[in-house]
Amino acid sequence: MKVQLEDREGLFKALVVEVQGEDIKKRLEEAYSELQKNVQIQGFRRGKAPLWIVRAKYKDYVEEEVGKKIADETLKSALEKAGVKPVADVYLEELKVDEKEGSVRYKVSFEVPPEFELKDIKGLKVEVPKIEFKEELVDKELERLREANAVWEPKDEGEPANEGDLLVLEYEVEEVGGEEKVKEETSVILGQGMLRPEVEKALKGKKVGDEVELKDLPLYDREGKEIGKVNIRIKVKELKKKVLPELNDEFAKELGYDSLSALRERISEDLKSKLEELKKQVVEDKVGDKLVEIHEIEVPQTLLRRELSFLIERKLAELQSYGINPKYVDINKLAQELRPIAEANIKLRFILDKYAQQKGITPSEEDIEAQYEELAKQYGTTKEEVKRYFREQGLEEVVKEDAKRKKALADIISQIEIVEVEEGKEEKEVKKDEGGS
Repeated sequence: MKVQLEDREGLFKALVVEVQGEDIKKRLEEAYSELQKNVQIQGFRRGKAPLWIVRAKYKDYVEEEVGKKIADETLKSALEKAGVKPVADVYLEELKVDEKEGSVRYKVSFEVPPEFELKDIKGLKVEVPKIEFKEELVDKELERLREANAVWEPKDEGEPANEGDLLVLEYEVEEVGGEEKVKEETSVILGQGMLRPEVEKALKGKKVGDEVELKDLPLYDREGKEIGKVNIRIKVKELKKKVLPELNDEFAKELGYDSLSALRERISEDLKSKLEELKKQVVEDKVGDKLVEIHEIEVPQTLLRRELSFLIERKLAELQSYGINPKYVDINKLAQELRPIAEANIKLRFILDKYAQQKGITPSEEDIEAQYEELAKQYGTTKEEVKRYFREQGLEEVVKEDAKRKKALADIISQIEIVEVEEGKEEKEVKKDEGGS
């Protein structure tokens, strides 16, 4: 096997692989013989067509099928021989089979991990907001419960749509230059970026029964590329405002408590029990942010597309749970908003992987079990169910990798200085400096 590695733009590489041997000739002959037995060629009974006719008619097909199988079988060893490890997808760009020589030559492209120097964390200081129990936390949780139990009531006739209002809309979408026309209903909360900016702007100030029309709006795919244009007609069918419940004993009873004081007491107990867990999460997030900040890392575009797609899907699912039709969400704007998060997630994984490698950190069985337990909490199911799903999907290695990164992050946190800062202190210091006093 011969391999030749080629550099391309950024982190992309191309690998040219050439495989030769009598086995290739044999496999081609076997493929032709199998076709001869089964294909139906005009003028001949099944299996009776001469082999030379089968060769002439199916040459391209056989070469491609055999070539792809050989490429699949040899790719792993070719990558190892070239000393490279793709970070994500490998794309087959060229494939050439020479029957006479008995050779297969193919070219694949892929991205490799970025090269970077792991910064010394000794003496690293990370500031985190000081978290301690205060009655303000109980008040905030009560407000969250009010929001969660708010009701939407119709606005008075003739009142305009303002930010925060719920609009029930009738949509008619017509593809420019096409025949497709879709008429649907959806609901949106104005001002939360659920719709494209052009649509939200057009809806502000509208009343029940009003209609708006937008022409030649560009459509984008999830990578931000324009894929067409549409004309949209929208009718406001309903207009509602959010009404929060009164914070009193009646509200507490609706949630299953005897009184508001009993509800406050339960929230206080829950917050105190969760405080340590919350502190730990905040520290992990802030340390992760700091690690990303101090490292210069080029992000592989294939990984970025994959991570961005995951984040977009999760956000769309969240919006859909609120009754928002994902079809009308501005994907391009959403991708722009989520891109920095996707890049930071990828960079942090590379940092933790490299740290774990240098320190020889590997997850124990207890670490992996803890990771499954955490996933079970996130998905709202049992650990056994999560383990079964990941096993069936062949994703057990992903769980091990995440457990390893979590262990690496814990090791980093144990070696750096965590400084608790009173909430708002940093902002005050900045203002003080800006004021020159």
